[in-house]
Amino acid sequence: MVAAIAVTSPKSTVLQSPISLKNPNSSFLGGSLKGFSLQLKPRSQKKDSGISLVVASAGDKTTAGGSYSSSTASANRFYFNITGFPFPLGPFLNRRTTRTEAVKGSIWLFEQEQALGFSSVSTNIRMTVIKLKSGGLWVHAPIAPTKECIKLLKELGAPVEYIVLPTFAYEHKIFVGPFSRKFPKAQVWVAPRQWSWPLNLPLEFFGIFRAKILEDEDLSTPWADEIEQKVLSSPEVGIGPYVEVAFYHKRSRTLLVTDAVIYVPKKPPECINKEYLLASAKNGLAVKLLSKGKKVPDEPVVDNEINRQKGWERMVLQILFLGPSNLLEPNASFAQMSQKLIVSPIIKTLVFSKVPEKVPLRQAGLNY
Repeated sequence: MVAAIAVTSPKSTVLQSPISLKNPNSSFLGGSLKGFSLQLKPRSQKKDSGISLVVASAGDKTTAGGSYSSSTASANRFYFNITGFPFPLGPFLNRRTTRTEAVKGSIWLFEQEQALGFSSVSTNIRMTVIKLKSGGLWVHAPIAPTKECIKLLKELGAPVEYIVLPTFAYEHKIFVGPFSRKFPKAQVWVAPRQWSWPLNLPLEFFGIFRAKILEDEDLSTPWADEIEQKVLSSPEVGIGPYVEVAFYHKRSRTLLVTDAVIYVPKKPPECINKEYLLASAKNGLAVKLLSKGKKVPDEPVVDNEINRQKGWERMVLQILFLGPSNLLEPNASFAQMSQKLIVSPIIKTLVFSKVPEKVPLRQAGLNY
């Protein structure tokens, strides 16, 4: 989903705050979710210690297709994928990439659209790139390595040294193998306790070879002096354990997570296809099924900002909730979820609610 804190996913902002994974006075502390927990705790010693969000404006975004003809742009965005369970992950043939400089000369966000099967529901998926003191690049949660994506990455003028898979989640894992083949000299690191469903396939099946395992608070990683890491892991809940690795870039004071905490932007991300937004704004089957007997007007959808916004709000509610209660008029529910740090209701229901004593997120003032 719309990953909030300098993330992939879930997820269009960077959370920057004076945070340390080890300092007891910091905003991110180790706890006990089978050893550790995500516990965001405000500091009390400094007046400026509150969490601040640095939101990249549309003007900061770059694409590699500015001077392309439409046919060339399409070719540079081509990526074929029909895999995924229970629904294949789209777009199946064409993925536009945007690049945002989040921290000048240091951190960049690359985003693509990720669609759910053959539906009109999609969101942004994010890759975060950090330039290390060595001059090399540290890549967090790779996205589809289209020609456009690779061109935007190479424009940074630095070699890719490390490729990091911070989670077990399929929607991020699926791109690591193809991405790493574009940079064969880069080391690949993956979160521990990898699994897949319905078949528990080895990493080699996904094209991930010779990967190193990310360990909790590992001081031996090549980036340990610049980036701290913490493994967030639950006992097996349902079909498998929830696992992700959080990172803290000390120089920019930036925390990176994947799905544990998210931030939903008010406006749809630039990478989302307007056709999907308009299709989601249409009163289709999902809206009628969840209208609870209310009369659903069958009206044509005109391409305008209001309908694109409605489409985005409906997308978000369908992604975050197992069964959203009001898709017909989504604005009130959407307003409760957007422009703030939250725990995704699906993650809360399927993961954190199973171990509430080990996930004290209420202390952070998060919407949990």
